[in-house]
Amino acid sequence: MKVGQVINSYIYLNKINDFIRTQKNIVVDTFKQNFFNIYGEYPDIEQIKAWESSIDFLQNALNDPKLYKFDIVFEYRLPFSNERIDTIIFGEQNAKPTAIIFETKGWTFAKNTQESEFVIISDLGKSIHPEYQVENYIGKLKFSHSMANIFDFIGCVLMYNASKSKVEIGFKRNVFFKNNVDGLRIFISNSLNKPLNFQVIVNFLKGTYIQNKNLFDSIRKHYDQIASRSYDALAESGWGLSNEQLDLIEEIMKDLSDGKKDIIYLVQGAPGSGKTLVAIHLLLSSLKRKYQTILAYRNNRLINSIRDIFNSIKRGLANPIKFYSVGPRAGFKGVAEKNFSNGYLDLVIYDEAQRMTKENIHYAMQRGKIAVFFYDEGQILNTDEEGFTKNFKIEAKKLRKHMKERFLNGFYRVAGGKVYHNFVETLITNPTSITKEMTDSWKNLYDFRVFTKIENLLEELQNRKNEGNKVALIAAFTESPGDLRKPTSTKNLRIGYPLYSGFDLYSNFQGSIYWLMDPKSDYVPFWVKGMSNNLDRCASIYGCQGFETDYAGVIWGRDYVIRNGNWEFGNNCEDNVGKPSLKDLFNKAKRGDQEAYQQAKQLFINRYRIFLTRGIKGTYIFCEDERTAEFLKTVYNKYVIK
Repeated sequence: MKVGQVINSYIYLNKINDFIRTQKNIVVDTFKQNFFNIYGEYPDIEQIKAWESSIDFLQNALNDPKLYKFDIVFEYRLPFSNERIDTIIFGEQNAKPTAIIFETKGWTFAKNTQESEFVIISDLGKSIHPEYQVENYIGKLKFSHSMANIFDFIGCVLMYNASKSKVEIGFKRNVFFKNNVDGLRIFISNSLNKPLNFQVIVNFLKGTYIQNKNLFDSIRKHYDQIASRSYDALAESGWGLSNEQLDLIEEIMKDLSDGKKDIIYLVQGAPGSGKTLVAIHLLLSSLKRKYQTILAYRNNRLINSIRDIFNSIKRGLANPIKFYSVGPRAGFKGVAEKNFSNGYLDLVIYDEAQRMTKENIHYAMQRGKIAVFFYDEGQILNTDEEGFTKNFKIEAKKLRKHMKERFLNGFYRVAGGKVYHNFVETLITNPTSITKEMTDSWKNLYDFRVFTKIENLLEELQNRKNEGNKVALIAAFTESPGDLRKPTSTKNLRIGYPLYSGFDLYSNFQGSIYWLMDPKSDYVPFWVKGMSNNLDRCASIYGCQGFETDYAGVIWGRDYVIRNGNWEFGNNCEDNVGKPSLKDLFNKAKRGDQEAYQQAKQLFINRYRIFLTRGIKGTYIFCEDERTAEFLKTVYNKYVIK
């Protein structure tokens, strides 16, 4: 095996001896090219410098014949997020496969801050304590890696540019400084007594995500640790926060403790970046410290589910979870509406803020000393949703608020990570540009399939359920608009016969699958209590936004279809939500209205992006349009099938 081979999502070097004998510039050049092959872009200069300095140290430190037989891996990306472990050395200890996990730091000094035991200062500025990073990686490996049951993991921090006297932070795990090469060699020799079978290493590095880190279950299980900001306990249990998530929480909590006011946080993140998890961390952490705090939503389906979880932990705990918009007919006002009567708060958190109107944004920014808006423009569903960055910025400037823009760049829900998300973006915008390289890095991590018969999709979802997974059906409106007043109305029948639209695709289907409709009674049982596994109900785009499942069965409608390799509007659209609704825009576009066409196309892209990123472990697709089904099946057969 040549130096620098890429397997899936990491840069791999064979034996330590090979690494030592290879010139540094060759190793760095190989890393740069492999990085590009994996991520589609070259590393920045800071990453290159970090590689160069760590390679210098490691080639010297590992130059011991006792260590030559062991294998070393660099930049291993966890199969369930975009987080990367700096270095892993593999071997055996007492016949047990063992991996030493190294967090390497090129800092010359480090000291504690007053903010938190997890936030430290180094010559690069504020950083997360490296020991927390090690705990986070090991926790996730133990509880979410398909090979974890046969491995032992040992954590270690390597401060290769610092002397011990310059590092004033505490460590519970092993830590080695630049002048302690002998100690590092002894540590590795004592931890590993035999080389590990090469195929076992390859199997580990090709390992997959195996545990559903369901948001609602994790809130219930880890409530005390979340409220107490016990990040180390969360990390050890496999539910650690990423650096960017932890940085954001600590920054906001620091502003609270300093008594700051008139601060607006604009936090953007794609589907699965952890926005809702961070929002809940902020709520519980601030309530624990007696700050007046509210977490607000517009989505009544999601808010009922979160309230149910919170009340199951402690009755009344859901009281600070509010609506930010309820509309003119309600008997009370939402947090982001005029005449909201709950006063001026310390912290107000708005999740799914892309669904706000300009008026909502205006009032929302005036409800607390600090307001945090979590949003994703790519999840806007209707024309009356105006949560665009430009609108937040305009309003913040008018109100003379101090604005902080932050970004959650990780992809933590979907096991395929960023590369799967990139594939989804290409599929829903420019499908003919899909290549084999786009799928090679995730197809062994994520179960993506296309079915030509609805019965086959349902059968495979049932198989995944029988294996202990959570499954759910989600569907485009297309054939049936829904009817809240009559659950068994033809308008509520989504898969079966006869459909409201007159489409006869399911005339021979043995069964009836209806929409979820009542936000107060349908969604908590479906998403939180496991009723989705029955596969007799399905959720619309409004009923799946903010939720997740192990495997999502997506019913791709006749609204957004493939013709001659391009996406076009199809034969039917029944989505009547909003003014103008998608259905209105769809019909205007069909008559040649270009402005309506552009608006509708973006809304279709947003909808299918959400549909294709609900499944943690897999997405199964059934297309109701025959030509679209043929195209997607070709993509699956050519690029995805293993």
